[in-house]
Amino acid sequence: MSNPKYEPDQEALSDLEKARCRRNRRPSVQFIDKNIIRRHPSGLEKQQQSFQQRTRLPSIGSNDENESKEVENHKQYSTASDTDSDVEDGAGTDIREMKQKNSSGFSEFAVRRIKQAPYGRREIEIAEQEMPGLMALRRRAESDKPLQGAKIVGCSHITAQTAVLIETLTRLGAQVRWCACNIFSTQNEVAAALAEASITIFAWKGESDDDFWWCIKKAIGADQGWQPNMILDDGGDLTHYCHKHFTTLFSTIKGIVEESVTGVHRLYQMCRTQTLTAPAMNVNDSVTKTKFDNLYLCRESIIDAIKRCTDIMFGGKQVVVCGYGEVGKGCCSALRGMGCFVYITEVDPICALQACMEGYKVVRLEEVIKQVDIVVTASGSKNTITRDSLDKLKNGAIVCNMGHSNTEIDVSFLRDSSTSDLQVERVRTNVDHVIWPNGKRIVLLAEGRIMNLCCSSVPSFVVSITAATQALALIELFNAPPNRYKCDVYLLPKKMDEYVASLHLPAFDAHLTELSDDQCKYLGINKAGPFKPNYYRY
Repeated sequence: MSNPKYEPDQEALSDLEKARCRRNRRPSVQFIDKNIIRRHPSGLEKQQQSFQQRTRLPSIGSNDENESKEVENHKQYSTASDTDSDVEDGAGTDIREMKQKNSSGFSEFAVRRIKQAPYGRREIEIAEQEMPGLMALRRRAESDKPLQGAKIVGCSHITAQTAVLIETLTRLGAQVRWCACNIFSTQNEVAAALAEASITIFAWKGESDDDFWWCIKKAIGADQGWQPNMILDDGGDLTHYCHKHFTTLFSTIKGIVEESVTGVHRLYQMCRTQTLTAPAMNVNDSVTKTKFDNLYLCRESIIDAIKRCTDIMFGGKQVVVCGYGEVGKGCCSALRGMGCFVYITEVDPICALQACMEGYKVVRLEEVIKQVDIVVTASGSKNTITRDSLDKLKNGAIVCNMGHSNTEIDVSFLRDSSTSDLQVERVRTNVDHVIWPNGKRIVLLAEGRIMNLCCSSVPSFVVSITAATQALALIELFNAPPNRYKCDVYLLPKKMDEYVASLHLPAFDAHLTELSDDQCKYLGINKAGPFKPNYYRY
């Protein structure tokens, strides 16, 4: 029989232990960064914010054809993400006019808050762990400095993964200046971390169109007497701006590296009109970019992006995916895996046949637009979804874009309140309700811009493959002897594609089989590769 005096003591000790555990779970005040504590608005402020949010979206539908007109139109508006929690710090201040310095006194940058640098550095360190190929390339080439003397101006998404690429380029000897290719995808803390590392960068989340072009101009550095000799672009905006405003720069440009479908399309257009004045490397159509970034990255990120924004359940939803290229294939695979009924629209009979063989129903948009719950664009074209399409959608339908260009969903009519009968209501970050006079509303994600980078995260491992490809393309163009590359658009050599893939195999503990001399002779290939001809379709 237990001692009656012992039980209360044991119970008291148990209570003390529980209290101690509760105290340990509470963060100490000294470790809380008061700068990141956000003040919650009062009831009156919420009403005022609700009134302000029911407005037109000024930054939707920008394209370079009417760039100057749109910049003038948008100066009178605030950007659509001004009310987002991500940009509340420093809201109402002109970042272009802010005078900031990093801990070493460097000030050639424009970011939202340099004090966010420690948080950005941690995100970069996490990304490095999931980017084995790019980190291996950095270790192997750092001592040789293959980019010594390169002056690279870059325009890309400013994320932790891109930061690993930028710092790899500097470790390989390059000088860099950078800006963002998308006004919503920038991670402010990562931009701050790059600025703290004394890397010239002009980017923050929630830029206006005017800010966007200003950042590109500042990154080019002509006002500071900086002369780039390499361009790394994502979308073609930087290349377009240089051709339009700084044509003399191309006397020293050794090459352009372009990542996106949209940017490559622009390069081929310039090539046909003989306005391309420097060699260009088409990274987008390299095997490692097409098969891994476009397909596998989109397959993983589309579900994450839509879930974060809408909290919907996918099972049983009807979805139409416009375009069955590599991006469309990845999206369809993920959506069907979540239990969606997936329809495909396609203009290419080969892609359409592929979709049919995979068991998808290939339709015209008008056949299913009234019944679908989700519309995803991945065509690389313009005006894939128009006002007429939006009018036919059911109440509560979700509309989003997975292509790089922000012209696939035509929502330019939402800007002009005098001609549009629709209202736009901000729901949460990168989520807007477009409201019809009869009360119908649809959900528009990221104002029609590329959704996965605006609304979610992307797998660092897949970005490592693309980033390594970009780095090798820069090294190839910069070190190529004169006259090897003309003013044309080139694909990455097959040998480099295979090298990028080999850099990532150790992460899976994969071991390649080696051909014998007799097998190499029979196949007519070198033992070290390349193993497939350029015309081979993976």
